[in-house]
Amino acid sequence: MSRILYVWELGAGYGHIAAFHAVAQWLKRRGHQVIFVLKNLEYADSLLGKDGFDYLQAPIRWPGMQTMPPASSYPGILKNAGFNDEAGLFGRTRAWLSLYRYLQPDLIVFDHAPTALLAARMLSIPKVLFGNGFFSPPRLSPLPGLHPMLKVPEKELIKTEAEVLQAANSVLQRLNCPTLGMLADLFSVDEDFLLTFPELDHYPQRSNACHWGPALYQSEGLEPRWPSVGDGKIFAYVRTDYANLETLLQQLRTTACSVLIHIPGVTPAFIQKHNSANLHISPHPYKISDICQQCDLAISHGGVSTLSSFLLSGKPVLVLPMQLEQWLSAMKVEALGFGKCIASETKKPNYRAAISELLSNFACKQAAGALAEKYAGFSPARQANDIGLRCEALIDSRRAGESSKVCGATEAP
Repeated sequence: MSRILYVWELGAGYGHIAAFHAVAQWLKRRGHQVIFVLKNLEYADSLLGKDGFDYLQAPIRWPGMQTMPPASSYPGILKNAGFNDEAGLFGRTRAWLSLYRYLQPDLIVFDHAPTALLAARMLSIPKVLFGNGFFSPPRLSPLPGLHPMLKVPEKELIKTEAEVLQAANSVLQRLNCPTLGMLADLFSVDEDFLLTFPELDHYPQRSNACHWGPALYQSEGLEPRWPSVGDGKIFAYVRTDYANLETLLQQLRTTACSVLIHIPGVTPAFIQKHNSANLHISPHPYKISDICQQCDLAISHGGVSTLSSFLLSGKPVLVLPMQLEQWLSAMKVEALGFGKCIASETKKPNYRAAISELLSNFACKQAAGALAEKYAGFSPARQANDIGLRCEALIDSRRAGESSKVCGATEAP
């Protein structure tokens, strides 16, 4: 039996844990021990408890009071996450090292965990990246800007990257570890499980990439029971901290559609206030595979897994991004004709108009349907099997003193 660590440090929601769930189940069935080290334990037991997975709190940066400017590149994200503070970065890196020393893993899976990656440079065990690609930037120097509509001067990208690289290398020097030649070396691992399709990859600069397809968490959740009032079916998955949530709910109530909404953490009082004959809210997730088959339109903030689930069912999407990663996905959706985007800063957003247009727009349905047809052979179960087998191969190769490189196949059949 091998011990495999899944570590998650940055980001929000339960999508990170859910994305690895099927792989973790596969590995457990094969006799491996999987331990989750998580940024946020809020959803840990509901997602992992029934399978008996152990989970721990990750060493993370305590949020500061200082407001940070929006990041324009991945180094900017790292700077905002504490890579500009050598003392704090050193302490968190040492904490990760202590965790590794006590747990003695045979393989580590990194899901948006840059400090954990930094600490793992001292380990001679297999390491893999696992995520949608936003936090696995192309191996370039400087790393590219993330805003396609903002022309960030290259000297600004270089300056930010140099600051972050200097802090990271100072920590590595204090730990007597070889330093990074460029920041992209932080992501030098044995396998990069790039969990998206090329069409939704956040980095158009990426070359020779191996896309394993999106990680879909579809089998768990409530059976959807749609309101009996309304013709078409709209599903929404939104957050309580979405700035225009009240406006969105008001306008959805006035559509002629049957609406189901999942809002994690919402209170009973909030549900009672906003439920109506044609709109039902649940704090619990629905079985997304059933929702995808039954709905006519999906609304979300733009997580790759959620978007992919609906697009693979040929359904148009309305994206309401709340942060940079989601905004980049929303731009892809609009550019490829899969749906529409309403930015969070939009004053007086007209959701009804966007919904009406998407429900009647044959071109959007056709574009989403074409993507669904292209990847009709994609199988989440086969993906979990392939990823699990690759993890086993890496562990076995390390034990045998060998090395190999393979790629999961997610191209259109």
